[in-house]
Amino acid sequence: MADVRILPDILSNKIAAGEVVERPVSVVKELVENALDAGATRIVAEIEKGGRDLIRISDNGSGMSRDNALLAIERYATSKIFTDDDLFAIKTFGFRGEALPSMASVSKFTLTTREHDSDVGTRIHISGGKIMDVSDAGAPPGTMIEVGRLYFNTPARRKFLKGINTEMGHIADAFSGMALGNPHVGFRLMHNNRLVKAFSSPADMKTRAGEVFGMATLPHLCRVAMTQGETGVTGYVSDPSLTRSTSRNLRLFVNNRLITDKGIVAAIFKGYKGRLMKGRYPLGILFITIPFDQVDVNVHPSKLEVRFSDQRQVFGLVVRAVNHALAETERSGSAESPSLGEPEESESESVGESVDDDLPRPVQTASGQRKKAPAVDRSLFQWGKPAGEPVKPKVSELESDLPFPEIEPAEAAIQKVVAKPEFVAPESGKIRQKRGSDPVVVGQVLGTYIVLETDNGMELVDQHAAHERVVYERLKKRSDSYRPPSQTLAVPETLELTYKEADILEQIIPELEAVGMEIEPFGGTAFIVKAVPAIIDDRDIRPLILDIVEKLLESGGDAMADTREWLDECITLMACHTAIRANQVLNLQEMETLIRELEQCENPSHCPHGRPTRIQWGRQEIEKLFKRIV
Repeated sequence: MADVRILPDILSNKIAAGEVVERPVSVVKELVENALDAGATRIVAEIEKGGRDLIRISDNGSGMSRDNALLAIERYATSKIFTDDDLFAIKTFGFRGEALPSMASVSKFTLTTREHDSDVGTRIHISGGKIMDVSDAGAPPGTMIEVGRLYFNTPARRKFLKGINTEMGHIADAFSGMALGNPHVGFRLMHNNRLVKAFSSPADMKTRAGEVFGMATLPHLCRVAMTQGETGVTGYVSDPSLTRSTSRNLRLFVNNRLITDKGIVAAIFKGYKGRLMKGRYPLGILFITIPFDQVDVNVHPSKLEVRFSDQRQVFGLVVRAVNHALAETERSGSAESPSLGEPEESESESVGESVDDDLPRPVQTASGQRKKAPAVDRSLFQWGKPAGEPVKPKVSELESDLPFPEIEPAEAAIQKVVAKPEFVAPESGKIRQKRGSDPVVVGQVLGTYIVLETDNGMELVDQHAAHERVVYERLKKRSDSYRPPSQTLAVPETLELTYKEADILEQIIPELEAVGMEIEPFGGTAFIVKAVPAIIDDRDIRPLILDIVEKLLESGGDAMADTREWLDECITLMACHTAIRANQVLNLQEMETLIRELEQCENPSHCPHGRPTRIQWGRQEIEKLFKRIV
């Protein structure tokens, strides 16, 4: 057997770097946390080529003396903990003393620091773990650390880094998360000498949430605040009208530390019980304040995972806090109700509960007053207009007084569904007679399903799924042959995105033109939507574009390798956002038009998500149910 030997410090630091410095975002996170521990109120991050070439973090914190600076680059040297008791009640972001020596062992590392009461600073140059130079330096109070050519001496690790935009996207997300958790600190993020994000200082929690999620989200945020003993939950969650297709916009903090915790995410969804549609996720920022000795942050080198001494108590408190915040908003009427423009369903699984689509959903204004549902726009059944044809008034301009179902107690609504379904006949007092072989529209039941009489029995058609199939096939057919007609927006829509979202959207702009969508960069991570497909010109375009981008992000951008695949997903989302909704009353002409268009589809039996559009009962099945035959 080979002899047992103690590893050299440089080699052990390289091994540690594999866990502590997993990728460029790990360097940024560790250095920003050190700056926060040093009491900084201004932090600037300068990145070059996604962190491959340079990561420079500057702060105005307390700085270090020469002796402390030299000790800081030694492994297991820290100013954060000293005893066993400190280890089990950690009050700082950093505490292991591994980050700086790990970074220095796999990069060209420079540390420049100066204490506030000192006249001169200290600069230390390290290359691959070897100290090359220590000198006095002129520097402002605080600390600046430069990590250049990351993994230059471990090419195998450098080879496994992702593309520049991917790595920069991870950095921007982590940086925004730490900015959310510390609104009293000003943050600036630069990439290749261009400003990516700037967070003002000082800011309150809601303002900082608007800076991260977009100012348009502010009217939809509900204040969360609840305490139980020494544990408290504060923050903001979005009302059910503002949702996304993934959970990546839920930011969680424990004692201001950014964390990931599936249990807390599940608790948030439980707080939304009965309010979220399937596959939809809220936005939110939640701070859990708990005594330091009741939470263990020393679980993983990344420090993103924690353990609570009483997980059940924290889970229950988050559920009650979120539920209470949403209930208060609903009672006060201060938040807008769910928009009819939101997609009705998504086929992805959700931790949260879905709403009962069979119960009526009245539309309420911000003041809580009820307003009438819009009439169905017949132009939805007609894909665009030929060039030069005059535009006709929409049905919504001529018929705007269709009644909307009144609210009734849940017990009464359920009893109605079970015992006596509401039936809307096409003509008052009449039932249309079956003539010929074509199906005949008999009426609409539950405000969602169209009843048809066929030669062999009857059918129920889901109006949303059916119209989704019609719109999908028309969009797909036109995009395959030529660019469909666009409708220029009278007031262009401005979108504020995260770095990751902006990077994805910028790459797919040429392909989105294939479906009639004109989008242009508007500086930084902002974009302006100038035109949309004519078929959706009266719908809210913001949630549609965000859903398209988030679907691509969820797949890690891999779906972009096959343009047709993700473009097909894009068309599916457009069809879902555009299709008529459940609980929307249709007149006879609209029902007949929809059935006629559905019959002309290549796949009339299923919506683009795979849900059935129709259910059939043969004459024999019906007669068996009524015991006419045995």
